[in-house]
Amino acid sequence: MEKKLKSLRNIALNKTWVSFTNENHPYSLLHWSIGGVEVNKKDVWLLQDEMTFETQEFETIDQALSFIEVHLKEITEVLG
Repeated sequence: MEKKLKSLRNIALNKTWVSFTNENHPYSLLHWSIGGVEVNKKDVWLLQDEMTFETQEFETIDQALSFIEVHLKEITEVLG
């Protein structure tokens, strides 16, 4: 699991997103930042369930990976 989490981290930081499967269920981890004159700045990591499109927001990639480690323990594939 540690090796897969490291792969998730490296790909996400390099490309700003990474997709993976947990027990053949697809997820994506994405970096989302917005800004502008009339928009509140936001710099977060989103974990998205690709079947339901539900998302969870994390302030840092470390928080997102900690959540994945605890709740998504059966990562079968990491896709870049």
